[in-house]
Amino acid sequence: MNAHEPMSPIELLPQRGRNEWPVSNHSQVNDDHLGREEFARLFGVRVEDLDEYSIELIESLDFRYRKLSDIERDQVILQIMKELYCGEIIVSGEDRKPDWEKGWRENLLAFVESGYDLASLVPRYFKNQVPVRLNGDYVLPLGTDFVLNCTKVFRSWLFQKYCNNVDSLYEFGCGPGSHLAFLAGLYPDKKLYGLDWAESSQKILEHLANHLSCSIKGIHFDFFQPHHDFHLDNSSALLTFGALEQVGERFEVFLQYILRERPTICINVECINEFYQQDNLSDFLALQYHRRRGYLFNYFTRLRHLESEGRLKILKAHHQPFGNIYNDTHSYIIWKPA
Repeated sequence: MNAHEPMSPIELLPQRGRNEWPVSNHSQVNDDHLGREEFARLFGVRVEDLDEYSIELIESLDFRYRKLSDIERDQVILQIMKELYCGEIIVSGEDRKPDWEKGWRENLLAFVESGYDLASLVPRYFKNQVPVRLNGDYVLPLGTDFVLNCTKVFRSWLFQKYCNNVDSLYEFGCGPGSHLAFLAGLYPDKKLYGLDWAESSQKILEHLANHLSCSIKGIHFDFFQPHHDFHLDNSSALLTFGALEQVGERFEVFLQYILRERPTICINVECINEFYQQDNLSDFLALQYHRRRGYLFNYFTRLRHLESEGRLKILKAHHQPFGNIYNDTHSYIIWKPA
């Protein structure tokens, strides 16, 4: 291509695996940012419901972004459609266990080699300089770690809202333990358990417990084959954070395990297919991606059915319109066994 020749629309597309997004027409688009009011709306609460620590995070981290130009938005949509209908989609499920073992092993090695730097526990699927989903549209973050920082604010608010009054916390599908590391600092007196099917996850938590001198225990657990002899403490919160997506429609055996164990409260932060609005283009594409990946499907419908039978109580269910370029990753359902 000639050096003076403009880039074609296809060349403007962020290719899979890249961390850069070519900026164009920036001067024509106004910058914006997420503040207290915007985060409260994302979480489905009032500004007064935000705790002090979450507000400190909002004010100290970089949440600037800009809306995409019409051309850029079209290119994002085109890329998503090409991946949906022309590309190879990796399907979730039991076959992906070696991939997660490999991924968490990379975090394990990085954690040890860095001298136990907690930043090395962040999963590598967090990207920079790529568009994200926000309020039913696509925007481009202007700073670094936009999705990660939004996750930090969200989990700070979520955990303090729903985990204060329990003695034990169980994260199922905990991966490299980044949420547990945060919980250890937030609740030094609570017992923390991280459950995952990857052996490298348990090794990370062993190092984490020694490094932080806290009560964190790693336990092997498979959503498809739960250990029925593993029991939860009486005063406990059960948490999943982007983990149930791997079970697709095969969540019933784990759900029945939860109902038998009767935790005090259940917190599911997941992509929820029932929350997407099919008259919105970005939501429609997100649902198609959700289906193609084989992610968690009709879980909320099943919870509502069990609620109608008197077996559980749904305390709050909220579609948080935020996530990566493909789907909304931070929607949540709060419930408890009856």
